[in-house]
Amino acid sequence: MRTDEPRSADDFAAAESQLLHAIGLGWSKGWQPRELVRAIRIAVNRDALGIALAAIAVDNGLRRDETLDPRWVAQLDQLSLPNVAVGPGWLPRWARDNPQSKVDPVLVAGNLASRVGSLRAIEMLIPPPGTTHGDRAMNLTAKTDDPMLNRVRALLAQAESTNFEAEAETFTAKAQELMTRHAIDMAMVAAGTTQSDRPGTIRILIDAPYVHAKWTLLNEVAASSRCSAVFMKRLEIASIVGYDADLQATETLFTSLLVQAQVALRAATASAAPGDPERTRTFKSSFLLAYAYRVGERLKEINARVAAATEAETGRDIFPVLAHRSAQVEARVEELFPRLGTMRSRATVDPEGWASGRIAADRAKLNHGDLRAGNRALRAG
Repeated sequence: MRTDEPRSADDFAAAESQLLHAIGLGWSKGWQPRELVRAIRIAVNRDALGIALAAIAVDNGLRRDETLDPRWVAQLDQLSLPNVAVGPGWLPRWARDNPQSKVDPVLVAGNLASRVGSLRAIEMLIPPPGTTHGDRAMNLTAKTDDPMLNRVRALLAQAESTNFEAEAETFTAKAQELMTRHAIDMAMVAAGTTQSDRPGTIRILIDAPYVHAKWTLLNEVAASSRCSAVFMKRLEIASIVGYDADLQATETLFTSLLVQAQVALRAATASAAPGDPERTRTFKSSFLLAYAYRVGERLKEINARVAAATEAETGRDIFPVLAHRSAQVEARVEELFPRLGTMRSRATVDPEGWASGRIAADRAKLNHGDLRAGNRALRAG
């Protein structure tokens, strides 16, 4: 709230300096722009968020372009930061530009600085402004021109664009088959060399609503892609640990499956009348949760089939190779998150929503005939 006592120029200057220092400290602790804004948005009201965005815009304006990683710049662009004049006095200018606000900008800036400054350090995945770009661990989120991943993205784009659920499931299944075969091939190659490839990390934001259901889907996809997922519930951010190609596969497949799940949910509720169970929040949450679990089951089935086919083709037992990589991933998780706990869901389940979600996830039969039909459709497209 605003204070009746007028603020001096020194008050504003101190608040500006305090908040900008805290934001810089957040960057040095591994927080990326989208993640920092997410953490602030969850905890504050709209006016406080506006001051935080203005401060981030000022911080960015004080940086030299050559010190900014391209991925950092891309995140700032996605945030649509306000156009703020860089330099002292930006906080009182924000107050003048927002006369409808009832908050005391000096007090809010101080509270924001305290909140941001108290954030714990997390793994640095993108180099913050002013640091070097040479660390391999910092470049895991960069997109690659891997032909396999390009094929996977093409298949998933087909799955997202089709109006036929059976066709979407077929394209998605083929994408998973390609990713699994590629991962097995890479694991077998690595096992025959002295390379010291190490698991890396990416972070994925889980947007409301239905955060628990979406996290469950991400967890199932990560497990099927030979990764391990850790959820920071309070911040609604997931850390995914795994090998590079598996991390990209997880992010790509999760994004696509989430789109497909939302399309299926809209279809399930489109014909429901106002007040029908299909329109309730519990129905939708149950639908998405059941969808996630059933998709996870089907991805595991595909993995098992590909593994068996690879062993038949090569005459090699691939289990020890995959088990070794899995152990490496879990060791990295324990290193990064030594105090992990478990998360239990107390959500009420709607039986109709649960059944509808499983049906949506199990609409098509993912047998070899379906996959060949998907290949023909992809070539024809």
